[in-house]
Amino acid sequence: MREHDTIDGEHDEHLVSDQEIRQMALGYIDTAFADAVADGLDSSAVAHAALFTAFADLVASFGEEAVAELAATLPERVRRGDYTIIRNVH
Repeated sequence: MREHDTIDGEHDEHLVSDQEIRQMALGYIDTAFADAVADGLDSSAVAHAALFTAFADLVASFGEEAVAELAATLPERVRRGDYTIIRNVH
């Protein structure tokens, strides 16, 4: 979807931005992750499965080289705190 696409084929009634779509998608992933952990799966195993699924989907959509370039940026982003949910503020 692109900026201001609609959901479920609605026309002009409910415009949704890319940011809103990503927030909704994150909600689905968070729920599925929590459900898996609640069912007794180890959170590390769920995280690895989620990463595998995400990378496989990205490779299918954009190709191996584009995904490799994205993956090369991950160490810096992790160190910068882009994926840190709870931060200690002193």
